[in-house]
Amino acid sequence: MLKETKTREQLAEIIMSEARASGKCADLHSVHVIGPIDREYTNWDIAPSSNHPTRLVSALCRAELNVILGRLQAQYDLSGD
Repeated sequence: MLKETKTREQLAEIIMSEARASGKCADLHSVHVIGPIDREYTNWDIAPSSNHPTRLVSALCRAELNVILGRLQAQYDLSGD
């Protein structure tokens, strides 16, 4: 299956929108899309950042991001931006 490609900015925007809508990521400040990387199932990943002083995202938000990320990585590849 050929995946649609998105830019880093587009992917980050989609992830942040879905994370905010979930209600589980109030501490999420930003998401940085990393890639391209060499993985069997995807060519990108994320580095989330929190509003918390340690910049670590809560466990509840990390779990939600994993669900969002798995679904989006199955749909989209990172464009060659």
